[in-house]
Amino acid sequence: MTDTFRWVGGRFKGGELTVENSVVPASGDLAYTVGFDEEGTRRPMVIRVTHVYRRFGEDWKLVHRHADFSPEDERLGQA
Repeated sequence: MTDTFRWVGGRFKGGELTVENSVVPASGDLAYTVGFDEEGTRRPMVIRVTHVYRRFGEDWKLVHRHADFSPEDERLGQA
């Protein structure tokens, strides 16, 4: 997994990342964040991101990440 994060991080070198977490709940040893990441320096884009964390002792570790582009809002084309 470390190689994957390095590869992804290398695609965004020199950019600026803005993170907006809309939901940040935790229960016991599990937590997750749901929000948006905006990278706008090299190629402007906004992606939806979900991270799932698990507590191991005193540390929280990322155990799952999902990101995709938000679908178009179908209501915008309707009267």
